[in-house]
Amino acid sequence: MKKRILSALAAVCLACSLATSCASSSSQSDSSSASSSSAAESSSTADSSSSADSSKSDSSSEAVPKYDYVHGTDGYFNLLDECPNFKLKTQQSGTCWLYAGRASIQTAYEKQTGKELNMEIPDMLDAIYRDDKQEGFFIKSGINKGELGGWQTMISSTLSRGFKDGIVLDSSVIIDPTDRETIKNVLRTRGAVAAETYDNAQGKGSFGSYFTVNYSLPDEYDHDVAIIGYDDHFPKEYFINPASQDGAWIVYNSNMGDMLCYISYDSPFGYTLSHTATDKYSEVLSYDAGNEMDRYVSTGDSTKVANVFRKKGKLAAVGTFNVFDEQNIKIEIMSADFKTVLYSQDAKLDYKGYHTVELTKPVDVEDYAVVITYPKGASVEGDDLSIEEGSYKTIVEKGQSFVLIGGKWKDVTDSDIKAVLKTDFEPRNCCIKALYTK
Repeated sequence: MKKRILSALAAVCLACSLATSCASSSSQSDSSSASSSSAAESSSTADSSSSADSSKSDSSSEAVPKYDYVHGTDGYFNLLDECPNFKLKTQQSGTCWLYAGRASIQTAYEKQTGKELNMEIPDMLDAIYRDDKQEGFFIKSGINKGELGGWQTMISSTLSRGFKDGIVLDSSVIIDPTDRETIKNVLRTRGAVAAETYDNAQGKGSFGSYFTVNYSLPDEYDHDVAIIGYDDHFPKEYFINPASQDGAWIVYNSNMGDMLCYISYDSPFGYTLSHTATDKYSEVLSYDAGNEMDRYVSTGDSTKVANVFRKKGKLAAVGTFNVFDEQNIKIEIMSADFKTVLYSQDAKLDYKGYHTVELTKPVDVEDYAVVITYPKGASVEGDDLSIEEGSYKTIVEKGQSFVLIGGKWKDVTDSDIKAVLKTDFEPRNCCIKALYTK
């Protein structure tokens, strides 16, 4: 059974479920194997004697299933067939959430570019929990950050501000975990999907060459995996806990390294997210530490907010979070005094999560404002939080973020901002990022 901490912070996180932390069941540290789909799952037939030795079945059943299933092409997809560079590595300590998130990023990058993206787990962990920063996630002295755990939106919030070697996370799609067809479509079009699961020993079985899992709705989820494929016809008889239907998700579980896992369609996920990253931007300017608390402000039929940036260069894209299923926004690049419109572009935020909107034409900027009009609401940072294991901190300074109220721009640092916006929390910086060309 895996342990979970940071639960007090995660309990108030509306963007996702509780934080997950899990210890590796293997002593092997981040070992890798470039497994192919045929080696991992189609190790075809197992005779009755080997099945008896290697598989667990219901001894009371009159007919013992033959574990010789081989998938066809109908209703089947596996990212390993498309991403030969992706390596199934065994996790170290309680970093399952980072392995799952990295799998999503790496497979998406390979599908898009045909190239391998190298990302080290210690670098990701350090980016999220390092001490030499002003805001974000912090842990208290004496706590092992490798065992602390975390959740996928922490990856979105942190890596969207930039990462090592010029990598920046440019999208995170928060998917309805019960929407099977959308998850399948994301697997085919984007890459692996990070999913929160239940790592209970009950419901796990080995059937011929297949490792399977089927669990009921848990009291709390405690483990993250990466969904890398699906098989609609995977036999329901291959699960120790009886399944109501054929079909399974093909899953990379960092606890198991290169041994793929088949999770029944009956098993619920806590959350499901898909990340992508790119290396085509030179720099990201940002004031916000993310939108962990799903916070937003609204001023009526539409909400116009802005961040003022002061750096010369060519603006290539704008990043923002969206806490709604979709909304059509208007992006304006204006002078820092809001008097002159330098550029304007409409865009659609068609999913909940983090978006990067590439500008049709890069804009020469120096002192300028990125202004976004949201019809439903504008994402902002939430409250500071402090718990036993650590804290989430935000910093807001005068002259950075503004909200248009009654035709006038109001600084979010104004003492009456909470009353004016009629929020039940203290609004901080607007979640708007500026990305420059290389």
